[in-house]
Parts: sequence; structure tokens; C-alpha cells
Amino acid sequence: MKEHLLQVKNLNIIFGNQQHPQQVVYDLCLTMDPSEILGIVGESGSGKTQTALAIAGLLNRHLMDKSGEIMFQGTDLLSCSREKLRSFQGSDIGNIFQEPMTSLNPVKKIGWQVEESLRIHTKLTAKERKEKALSMLRMVELKEPERVYEQYPHELSGGMRQRVMIAAAMINEPKLLIADEPTTALDVTIQKQIIKLLLKINRENHTAILFISHDLSLVSRICSRVIVMQNGRIVEEGTADSIFEHPGEDYTRQLVAAIPQIIPRTGGTQNE
Repeated sequence: MKEHLLQVKNLNIIFGNQQHPQQVVYDLCLTMDPSEILGIVGESGSGKTQTALAIAGLLNRHLMDKSGEIMFQGTDLLSCSREKLRSFQGSDIGNIFQEPMTSLNPVKKIGWQVEESLRIHTKLTAKERKEKALSMLRMVELKEPERVYEQYPHELSGGMRQRVMIAAAMINEPKLLIADEPTTALDVTIQKQIIKLLLKINRENHTAILFISHDLSLVSRICSRVIVMQNGRIVEEGTADSIFEHPGEDYTRQLVAAIPQIIPRTGGTQNE
């Protein structure tokens, strides 16, 4: 029996205190297999981002009440020690976010930031870290990587900064990449380039990708399987073909109907 890379069981997330609790995720269950691209889609407030942050271990444990399990490589990320959780973050689990300017340090050069996970998780020398960072900047198809390595975030375009974030997330060759609205702040042309890059990473590195978005047209192009969330609950899940061609729930049908035009999917396995 094939072992899942990630298995979330009955995840509940509640913010606030006992007098004013606000539950944002209800009994969520999902699985991901190695090399799979799974999409979570839903409108703002659906709980998709909180789910992603919980899996990434980025929710403040003191400001929330949670229950359930997030099993990754035999470890429950919800209940394990902070030290154990940090051993996964940036090593086996990488993250890219919607706006890299809020994630990148404005006063540190790009090379220093791409190398950060290497300093934490490896014993590579400074020269070896630089060589690997430059290799990753080339992998994400940044022109003149040596120049980019010495630049600051404000000197790069939005698309270039997002490629830097992807390079930083992939520097330790994680098994799982969590991409939370990674193209929302970019124009359509750059969005297409980033989607193509994520598909390349999935194909060549066999990296599983959890792709979070409100944009069903993007999800239809990259994901092989889709989960639809509404008000903190999963309302429908299935293959991308079944979700987009034969949606079973009214909410899903409304989301699909709102797409101006579904671009032919790549399903995360084909070249564009």
C-alpha cells in the first residue's frame, strides 16, 4: 500500500478565546502523494490559507486552538516540538507566498536570503552555499544570476522577486512545496511564466506542490486533483477534470461558471 507524503486528519482551527471563538477550519481531511500537485480553491475566507499555514507550521500556537493531525513523514506537525518542526521547515517543506516583498528582507542581498536555509540545515561552506544559490537562481530562469545574487529585493521586478522566493524555497530540494496564491500580485504574462516554472519543478525535481488559489483558471492549468473549500469546510474534491467539467455542488458550479475561459489544462504532467 502506497504511503502518503502528507495526511491531514480532522483538522480544526479556532482563533480567539473561549468567550469569542472563531473557527476557521472544520474537520478537514486531505492526503497528498509524492510528486502530486493538489489544488485548494475557494473564495476569501474559505479557510484555504489557514490550512496551508497549519501544514507549513506557521500558525502561532499561542493564538489558536487546534485539533486533529498533520502527518508528514511519520511526524505530527501539529503536536511535535518546535525543534522538530523547524527541522522540516525550509528543508523538507518549502513555502512561497503571494507577495515576496513582504517575505524578503529589504536590507539583505538576494544571495544571502536564498542561502538562508542552507545556513540553517546544512554544513556547507560559504563557497558551496554560493555555488548552490547561483545554481538555483539559474534553475528558476533568472537572467544574469551573478548580478541578481548581489542585488537587493527593491532592485528586482515582481516576477523576478517571485522567482527568487521559489529559488529560496527549493534550495534544499524539499519534498513538498506550499504555494499560497503565488501569482496573485503578478500580471497575466508573468503568471503564465511562474506556472510553467512550477510545472518544471514538479516534473524535474518530483516535488509535490500544494497550490492554494482563488483563481480557478490557474488551478485548472496546474493541478491534477482539486479540493474546493467554503466557510472552512471541504465541499467537494476530485480530479481536476471532474471538478471543472462535472462539478457536483452548487458552490463549485458557481465558481466554475465565473471563469471567463478555462485554458486547456496541463494537469501538472505535460510540457507547455
